[in-house]
Amino acid sequence: MQIASVQWNNPSQQGTQSRTMMDTYQFLRLLIVELTSQNPMDPIKDRDFLAQMAQLNTAQQMERMGQVFNTFQAVNLIGREVEAVLPSGSRLAGKVENVQTNAGKVFLKIGDQTVPFESVRSIQ
Repeated sequence: MQIASVQWNNPSQQGTQSRTMMDTYQFLRLLIVELTSQNPMDPIKDRDFLAQMAQLNTAQQMERMGQVFNTFQAVNLIGREVEAVLPSGSRLAGKVENVQTNAGKVFLKIGDQTVPFESVRSIQ
């Protein structure tokens, strides 16, 4: 039996898929492999299957809560002076004008620059 490899694509290159979607896709692929490779004399138990689904659901909900929490934190920065490090390595200081989300990531608009929320280094 051949099992195709599961590959992780760089989310910055795949702006439309979040980590949660990839985790769900990987989980379903692994579940299919598990179901097709199981011992016919001792198949997977219903409770084991339900436990796996519950774990996946819990992980997805925790990730969503984390995204919402990051968004709330970013919204609280509107009107405040922050210093951030840009992906190029240069520093940017200024007042946060608005907050944007794109593909599950939070971005701050500082002047004419849009920077990822996680690049903020100091808040004044």
